[in-house]
Amino acid sequence: MSEADNDVDQIDADAFKPFPRRMKTFPGATIIACAVVAACASAARQPAEVQPTPIPGVPPFRMDTTLTPNQVPGFKGTPLMAWGPLPEGVTHAERRRTYDLQHQSTIIRFEWQTHAVVGSTTLTIAGLPNAAPLRTVVLDAGDMRIRNVTSDGAAVRFDYSDNRLAIQLPRALPTDQKVLLTVEYEGVNRTKGAYFRPAKHIVWTQGETEDNRYWIPTYDFPNDKTTWEFYIWTRKDERALSNGRLAGSRAVGDSIEWHWVQDKPASTYLMTCVIGNYVVLQDTPWRSVPIGYWTYPDSVEAARRGFARTPQAVDVFSRKTGVAYPWAKYDQIVIPEFQYGGMENVTATSQNDAEILHPLWSEPQANSVDLMSHELGHQWFGDLLTTRSWAHIWLNEGFATFMEEIFHEENFGADEGAYDRLLAQEQAIEGDRRARRPIVWGKWVNDPIEVFFTGHIYQKGATVLQMLRHQFGDSVFWRGINRYATSHAYDNVVSDDLRRAFEETTGKDLKPFFDQWVYGAGFPVFQVSSNYDRAASRLIVTAREVQARDSLTGFFDVDVDVEARTDSGVVRFVVPVRNGTGEAGANLKAPPRSIRWNKGNWLLELTDFPRSTAMLQYELVHDDDVLGRVEAVEALADRPSDRNALDALRRAARNDRFWAVRARAVDALGAWGNDTSRAAASPMRGITDNLVTATRDIDARVRQAASSALGDLVLSATASRDVGIHLRQIARDDPNYIVRGAALAADIRLEKNAALPLARQLMAPDLWQGVIRRPAIAALKAIGTPEAQQLADQYPTANQ
Repeated sequence: MSEADNDVDQIDADAFKPFPRRMKTFPGATIIACAVVAACASAARQPAEVQPTPIPGVPPFRMDTTLTPNQVPGFKGTPLMAWGPLPEGVTHAERRRTYDLQHQSTIIRFEWQTHAVVGSTTLTIAGLPNAAPLRTVVLDAGDMRIRNVTSDGAAVRFDYSDNRLAIQLPRALPTDQKVLLTVEYEGVNRTKGAYFRPAKHIVWTQGETEDNRYWIPTYDFPNDKTTWEFYIWTRKDERALSNGRLAGSRAVGDSIEWHWVQDKPASTYLMTCVIGNYVVLQDTPWRSVPIGYWTYPDSVEAARRGFARTPQAVDVFSRKTGVAYPWAKYDQIVIPEFQYGGMENVTATSQNDAEILHPLWSEPQANSVDLMSHELGHQWFGDLLTTRSWAHIWLNEGFATFMEEIFHEENFGADEGAYDRLLAQEQAIEGDRRARRPIVWGKWVNDPIEVFFTGHIYQKGATVLQMLRHQFGDSVFWRGINRYATSHAYDNVVSDDLRRAFEETTGKDLKPFFDQWVYGAGFPVFQVSSNYDRAASRLIVTAREVQARDSLTGFFDVDVDVEARTDSGVVRFVVPVRNGTGEAGANLKAPPRSIRWNKGNWLLELTDFPRSTAMLQYELVHDDDVLGRVEAVEALADRPSDRNALDALRRAARNDRFWAVRARAVDALGAWGNDTSRAAASPMRGITDNLVTATRDIDARVRQAASSALGDLVLSATASRDVGIHLRQIARDDPNYIVRGAALAADIRLEKNAALPLARQLMAPDLWQGVIRRPAIAALKAIGTPEAQQLADQYPTANQ
């Protein structure tokens, strides 16, 4: 499943930020979120922080300190990272199985008048090995009317209460025998599990986490796998999609019955039905595996574009894992008003239509490749191998996010892949700011979905896999993944299964790694210093962990890559950090011009590493790693009184070869220019000129950042007028309408009521995702004049 951040028709003004600290799988341009039910519970107690002692002789860093280019500032004040409190909730143990669901065959129809599901389902049940003979079978059945239950054709007694259907078997079932149970049922006014969307007259189902019980009685927990088939009745002008292969269809009166067969075992939350007026586009099969795209009749070209890289991704994932795509076919279907980005229903992924069917002009901010590859990655990790309990859901979602990152790197190149990893790390860090917890976590208040969208499952899970990849190298890493996948195919897994697969592959003890990163919480926070001995031509780098420690977070034993760039070449070495401290050095042929800690940013961490402005300037220009240049931008942006830092940012905004470095430099210049304390001492004309130049950048994400930044500058009346003229031109003419929306919002913030005539004109058209109207409304509310509020109130839907 892909992450989401708000309802699809309520995307906020920041949804298309050019470099969001993104809720990363919701892999797409918009950030759409699941609704997690809030509930009253006692506040979780935050563990007491362990306060580190200051390093002797090192003064705290002061933001108002004026530095010479070669002067090194002191450390920042501690703590550098404040852990958030533990999430609320109580422990939910893995559900204990009492029987084995071996097959399920269902005849089903969905009735629009009453928003009802009407069906008859036959379950093949067997007892578990070494268990007592089975006398009662309990099924999950949510808010249903049970019409009849039979066993091998004969009526049996049953009790239905609290969404549980307890069926009394006519005789005790020995472990080596099976029984067929048929349940006839009806559920009206569906608000969970099955969703009726009248705007497009489409019905779709959504099972994860435990909602399939609201449209089909079944065993609704991930720790069992079964095969199934559906006979789905539709109108003659509709199609039905489900899991597995289409075994046939036939006319039945005024209806059509579609027979889908899932003949390889999977967990029942992956069952799906989608019914509507769809066009089916067939792409080139992958090794005879059919690949289909289901879309609306008026959206064929957008669907082709949105799904186009699917065959390539299937090939990449099959090649990397060494496991060929394991199912009969792969269909992807767009559905309306979906609360998530996508859902990995086995062989039949549901995708949010707003994510896939974006217009061409919305790229590159709108990006369906990440969503497509995330859900495809689940066909291996989540469907072929499935978590045994929700506490280990990172084995589904962290893996799918990791596979998404792998395809992002393969498809867009190494720089984009590295930046994608950085975005995941930033979100993982923010997750621990909000609520620190381990990756493996089985506590929630109302619904296991509360465990998912915190930054720990998707982003930190993927980051941990990237750390293993870096530690062992690609060849060994993928051999470990292959062992894990082949050993547990069509089965359920827990985190120790992954650990053992890598231990068997590498011969190394990985329990300390998993104890730190999977079962423990947090990440290392370093204070790093360097010393270059000119007489000995030797560089020494020293590190000290300063994160707050308790029973969940201790010291992290890690090996950190360091790179020193000199006029005589590049020198790399490793600093082993053990028990909270580490030191290592290297001989250099020339003094260091720049020093990178955590070269490549493979390690999840936060670091305070004071370096001179001159070093950071050199890193910003010469580092071959895009993440080093991003790091330099962030560090230079924190030096408000340093004109050399400002000049370096201005050059990066113009000249860096990677769009995200330029965009972050633009963002830093905008922050510099809207800070009144900085603006008084800064060459505002130069900053303004830089931002205006950036609005002409070849990449729309940079143009968007620059346009937005211009609206927040502290300017004179004359300069405001000139900038306003430029913003109005962008709002009318930029080929990317997301940039136009950013420019209009900026002009509203800058010129206030003077911008309203243009705002009225440009807000009138109903564009895709409200890319002009929504940021404009946010800006109108921000300036708060009566005229602005009156204009915003004309669009109540967009105001929600």
